[in-house]
Order: sequence, then structure tokens, then C-alpha cells
Amino acid sequence: MTTTPGNPPQTTAEPRATVLNVNDHAATRYMVSRMLEMAGYQVLEASTGYEALAIAPQRPDLVLLDVEMPDIDGYEVCRRLRGSEETQDLLIAHLSAVSITREDRIRGLAFGADAYWTTPLEEEELLANIEALLRLQRRAQDAIRVRDEFLSVAAHELRTPLTALRLNLERARLLTTRSAPKENLDKGLSAALRQLSRLQQLLDTLLDVSRVANRRLKLEVGTVDLVDAAREIAQRFEPAARAGGVDLQLQLPDTPVVLFGDRLRLEQVLNNLLANALKYGDGKPVRLCVEERDDMAALRVSDNGIGIAPEDQSRIFERFERATNTEQSGSLGLGLYIAKEIVSAHGGSITVDSQPGQGATFQVLLPLRRTEQY
Repeated sequence: MTTTPGNPPQTTAEPRATVLNVNDHAATRYMVSRMLEMAGYQVLEASTGYEALAIAPQRPDLVLLDVEMPDIDGYEVCRRLRGSEETQDLLIAHLSAVSITREDRIRGLAFGADAYWTTPLEEEELLANIEALLRLQRRAQDAIRVRDEFLSVAAHELRTPLTALRLNLERARLLTTRSAPKENLDKGLSAALRQLSRLQQLLDTLLDVSRVANRRLKLEVGTVDLVDAAREIAQRFEPAARAGGVDLQLQLPDTPVVLFGDRLRLEQVLNNLLANALKYGDGKPVRLCVEERDDMAALRVSDNGIGIAPEDQSRIFERFERATNTEQSGSLGLGLYIAKEIVSAHGGSITVDSQPGQGATFQVLLPLRRTEQY
């Protein structure tokens, strides 16, 4: 490895990331460790393959592994690390000044290395390679975390109506064996049907995410009166609002606001926005407004609840994201994402204006003209 004069290279390494530096050549090991420490990494050292295997269970962020060593070579160390449940997912990069042929690289990658670098390398290049590899690992870990969190929430959300459905069906079966009054049986079956409807909604939401990801969210475009759609959705939410003590207020014009769009999909946007307003509105009034502005239809849903921090306001429109943590929200984190995609498919935009503790206002702007379909 060659060095460059002057100040140490500036890096963007994540603070306190740990690198296990494995090299039997003392001078090279010292030089690499010093370079890593100056770049902000924590460094563990090993001079043999067996030492590396003993230290690796401490789970460094990266194993920087020499190939040629006196006891067992780097290929075998890599193979053993990959074969152990404790270390199989470690990030491993071979760094060699001797085994530099194409066949060496292929062998190293075949034994499980994530990268194979050969020296001489300037410090900036080696650090850039290390940082890029760690960055990719962090992104993969973030994706896995989001996936696992989503699966956990989805399982919880699906389990709730399934449990209620089972209890209601068991109760209905018991009533039939006891010749209970018909109204009692009807009540139990009606509750079961509501839970089935909830399950269908959850599955439809997951299907919508798949369609959006594959650009297959089709619009059935026709003439839509946004005022009529808003009034109908508000009526559907009225029982839930009343049960929660929420004053659901409508501010609608006396004349229709007509656009070309998919009514069912636009109702889905309204549904998602009102559901969020009731959930996070702290029992305070919720307002639904529709108006026409030049060549745009404007739709606003406002609450006076917990609000959304500025740093979260763009994130909440992404997949599996919530303004609150999983335990607080109990949602899949998909409603606003789907709403954004539906609005975008209509050539419109959706924004939020909010401050913590001061409620939130979601605004949808839709063009009053036919738009291109997905």
C-alpha cells in the first residue's frame, strides 16, 4: 500500500465503526491500523488466522483479512467464519499484496468474501472502498430492519381481526346449538362479517403496495364530483367520530367540484387522511374542506392533535413509515404512501403542514383535467 504526504485523508466513516485488521506482517498491520484509527475507526488486531477466528465473535463491523498467513490462510479463515452461525454474516474483505491474480480473487469471493482488494492502494482509495462497503451493509441492515418491523406490525394487525372473527364464529356456533334467539345469532354473525371486511382491507392495502411497486396501479378514469365524494366518506366516518367524541366538520362548496379521475381511488385517499386525523387528532375537532382554485381542486383534512415534527414530514409518505413508533401507531405505515401514489397518478400533489402539539393539515391538489394513467 502506498501513502500520500500531508494531512490524513478526510473521511465520512460512521463514528466508532470497528475493523478487525488481520495481517501477519507487523509493519503492514501497524500502518493499516494507524490509518484506520486516524480515519475514526476502532481497530482490533490479529496476526494469525486462529487469532482472527478467536476475535471475530466480538462482531466487528468489518474483517480486513490478509490472504497469506503462517497458520491457516485467509481463504480458510473466511470459510470458517461463514460456516459459523455466530459470524456468518460478518462483512469480510480480503486485502493482499501477494495473491493478486484473477484466480486468487475468484477463489476469495468463492470462499465468502464480500470484497477482494490488492495492494498497492493509496490510503484514500482503501478508505473509500471500506466506507463504501460499510455503507452498503448499513443500507441492507436498514432494509432488513424495516422489513422485520413491517412483518411484526402486519402480523399484529392481521391477528386482531382473525382473533375477533374466530370468537364471533364460535359464539354463533354455540348459539345455534342452544336455539338462541335469532337476533343474538345475527349480532354475532354481523360482527364476524365486520372482521372479515377488516381483513379484506388489510389485504387490499398490501396488494396496492405491490401494484405501486410494479407500476401497475391502474386508474378507472371518469367524471368525479369531489364534493360528493367527500360528503359520502364523511358520512361513513361519522359513527366512528361520534363514538370517539370527535366533531367532524365539513366545509364544502354549494356547487360541484368536478375533475377527471378514479372515484374509488380518490375516496381511498380521503379515507386514509380522515382515518389518520381521527387516530392522531386527540379527540379534538377534525375538518374536511374542498374548494376549487383556478384549474385545481383542493382537498384539506385538518386535525388539532399531536402534530408531526418537521423532520418527519417527508418521511411519513414513504413505505412502512410512521410519524410515531410502532407501538403507538399500530399501523402498517402504508396509508400515506398509497395516498401519495394515487394522488401522483392523478397528476396532483399531497403535502402536510404541521408542528408538534399543534395538529396537522394535509392538503391534496388535483388538476381539473384528464391525466395520464399508470
